[in-house]
Amino acid sequence: MGHATRFRPTTRGAWPAVKPTSPGPRLRVIPVWVRILAGIVVAAAALAIVLLIRGVPGQVIDGVGFMQLATRAILYLCVIVLFGYVATSGLPPSHWWRNAGSPVWPAESALQLTPALHRFLLRLQERHPGIRECWVLDPAGLGEWQLLAIADDPVLDAVRADWDIRRKDVHLYLLEQHSRTVALAWGRSSPVPFSTWDWEPQGDALVEYRCPVSGEIRLAERLWSR
Repeated sequence: MGHATRFRPTTRGAWPAVKPTSPGPRLRVIPVWVRILAGIVVAAAALAIVLLIRGVPGQVIDGVGFMQLATRAILYLCVIVLFGYVATSGLPPSHWWRNAGSPVWPAESALQLTPALHRFLLRLQERHPGIRECWVLDPAGLGEWQLLAIADDPVLDAVRADWDIRRKDVHLYLLEQHSRTVALAWGRSSPVPFSTWDWEPQGDALVEYRCPVSGEIRLAERLWSR
């Protein structure tokens, strides 16, 4: 879609100037091989607990011995919980609590939008000013863009019926406030509960979400809010 440009999210109707720049790094998530290793660690810790329990019968355990066994069991349980969470969710353990220090995966402070997408967003904002919020999602693939628009149902119906804004390289998701479901504005799509996106704010204009296509944890940045 052309050379990438840097765009900073705004909460006003005005759009900042566009300056050419090189594309920045995408959001990194925990790779599959790390999750597999985490699963192996969980299995090893579970086996260690089983062997620990099987070795208890027939032993004369005093207070110090009991504390040692309890400490080892608790340690193994912590390993199972932490690494099990990584293996099943693909998220670092620090994801459990909000604002816990610096982000584990560094994210870009500005979005990388092409001039063509910039023009599309301007057109979308002009033709449908009733859209209260618009978010740009981490791209699903090269040359493709994903957006999320939030508005009242009549506004979203008008967006669906607007053939002039449809683009093959833009996947525009619409969040219906009444049903709290999300569906694509055009193309084949079945509404799904918004809760499946695991939408978790990380700041005023930054959100972590679960990609509806790949299931990976990615970032979204707000373009505007009214």
